[in-house]
Amino acid sequence: MNKRLQRSIIVVVLIAVCLPALGLGNSARLVPLIDLPRISQYLPYLEKAIATANSAIDILLSDGELAGNPLWDEVTAAAARGVAVRVILDRSDWSESITDKNQPTIDYLTTHGIPARFDDPAVTTHAKLVVIDDHLAILGSSNWNEHAFTEQAQANITVDDPRIGEVFTEYFNRIWDNNLVPGGVRIPIDRIGNGPTLIPLPDGPETKNYARVLLKLVNGARSTIHVVMYRASYYPAYKESLANDILNALVAAAGRGVEVKIFLDDCAFYSESAQANREAAHYL
Repeated sequence: MNKRLQRSIIVVVLIAVCLPALGLGNSARLVPLIDLPRISQYLPYLEKAIATANSAIDILLSDGELAGNPLWDEVTAAAARGVAVRVILDRSDWSESITDKNQPTIDYLTTHGIPARFDDPAVTTHAKLVVIDDHLAILGSSNWNEHAFTEQAQANITVDDPRIGEVFTEYFNRIWDNNLVPGGVRIPIDRIGNGPTLIPLPDGPETKNYARVLLKLVNGARSTIHVVMYRASYYPAYKESLANDILNALVAAAGRGVEVKIFLDDCAFYSESAQANREAAHYL
């Protein structure tokens, strides 16, 4: 097949599965999973969801460490009873430690006959996504490691709806096949209205869906914007960066009377991130 035509088909397929989700209304079932140190909602929810999976489990993770992680036992048990399991973990060409942390898990899963592979090392996978039986999507901030499960504040959500499941299953498939076209998934933000809307945001190289939708929402906010973020960056040398656009939109929202509250992590273990947050906070 002509490569340009193949890419066009991929773009059409992904946009086609994203569009219906823009008007989900009240049909989707949502469950927030908020974790605090030593208080986890995410871990027990995942354990039960994996244990009761019927047909398929797709797992896409930035960090899926093997040690101190009871979820991999549930995953191998699900595969043993016939559930089709696939796992993608991040492999980095700029940080060997990321690959080193994930390699034992890849080895463990493949030893148990579970299809598991690394992503493209040139692309950073920052996602924490699980799709179960093509209809239950579980995503948010939690990596699969002991620190995330026991020591950190995390925010996740589950969305039980086959249309959302279809979007993220197709997204997973493209990464699995190393066929996620740069710039190929563009959310039509002009379709986003003012009422409650559930929007899946599959992001890849050059798509910028999250930032584009976030900017639209911040610019349209009328009463409150509350932000809890691990890292925010301001780039004085790159005035037109999307990160700067988001910070400027928050400043503008506060200027028009919107209540804007922002909580940034101190990033005590990572001096570069800590400095970035200080600079962003100072700018704000």
